[in-house]
Amino acid sequence: MVTGAKRVNFPKPGATKEKEAITMIDAERMLVHYNQDHPGLKAPAKRITPKITNHTGKLAIEAGWVGAAVAKDAITGHTSGMMLLRTKKTTIQPDVVDAEVVPLKALKG
Repeated sequence: MVTGAKRVNFPKPGATKEKEAITMIDAERMLVHYNQDHPGLKAPAKRITPKITNHTGKLAIEAGWVGAAVAKDAITGHTSGMMLLRTKKTTIQPDVVDAEVVPLKALKG
């Protein structure tokens, strides 16, 4: 687990490639963020609980992600991390038909 005095920032959508709609952080990173945001705990959290997933989801929204979803291990059923969802970029392009409909004519005044 990552430890130390240096604060670990939550990843932002701009830190990943735009074409990647989904980015994942692992369970260990989820625990790091929870523990650094809750320094008054008697002992650091070591297991992923609903509190941890809720906290990570809230951080994801605050960082600019559209949403977050818990990823479970297919064999054990334990939380293996969280998928961070980015907004889908859409580029508007004119249709070829619309671009060639009617040429412009000067108005008679």
